[in-house]
Amino acid sequence: MSADALAVAAAPVVDKRAQVERLLCDIFSLMQYPATLDFQDATDGALAVAVHFQGEVPGVQAGKKSSLVDSIQFLVNKAVNRPNTERRWVTLGVGGFPEPRPAQGQRQPAVQAVPSERPAARGAAPGAGPQQRPQRQAQAARPALPARPSRPSTPASVDEASLQVPVDPTMERLGKLLAEKAVKFGRHYAVLKTSPEERAQLLQASKGIAGVTVKTEGESYLKRLAFVAQKPTPMPKMTFSFPVDLDDEE
Repeated sequence: MSADALAVAAAPVVDKRAQVERLLCDIFSLMQYPATLDFQDATDGALAVAVHFQGEVPGVQAGKKSSLVDSIQFLVNKAVNRPNTERRWVTLGVGGFPEPRPAQGQRQPAVQAVPSERPAARGAAPGAGPQQRPQRQAQAARPALPARPSRPSTPASVDEASLQVPVDPTMERLGKLLAEKAVKFGRHYAVLKTSPEERAQLLQASKGIAGVTVKTEGESYLKRLAFVAQKPTPMPKMTFSFPVDLDDEE
């Protein structure tokens, strides 16, 4: 015999039923959930206990499992089935005896495989999957979508000075105003994010104004129209003086 078997044989015989009854009564008394207990020897050798609570317990229903009952069952089995003692599993049920546990060698019935309704895998022979035919016929019956009309676009390397476009009155006033301000104040101005047609209109509006050069700079969407004064005025020098602290003068 092994050492564990000898230790179990030498250990005193303990009345599991009395031990479980005393332990459960103490637990329910401390929880303030009084209950009556019924004991029965289960067919699998376990000790089945039917717990009848005298009042309503939150989260506990008769005939159903609950986390509270499972926790108490786990605690009781840990306390009763000590090492080197005879083990006997304790099962708890609310309102009646719990169902016996399935035997260790008994397996659950295998789930019957349900045939899949997915179409055949890619690369299969044509006509192998009967469900592919309606899908192919539906795809063939769909009307073809009309092609989107291409948007007219002006080439990025277009020369705005050679474009012949009608000048808008607003763009004409803006072109003359910027050219005159560049001559008057000696400053450089630039107009960004404009189309080639708008830049061509500003170019035509600024023609005939002396003292300013209007030209395009940059590439693609960063292209801009610059109004460059022929006689730029230097920026005035700015002087900075620290504020007078009256406390230091005193």
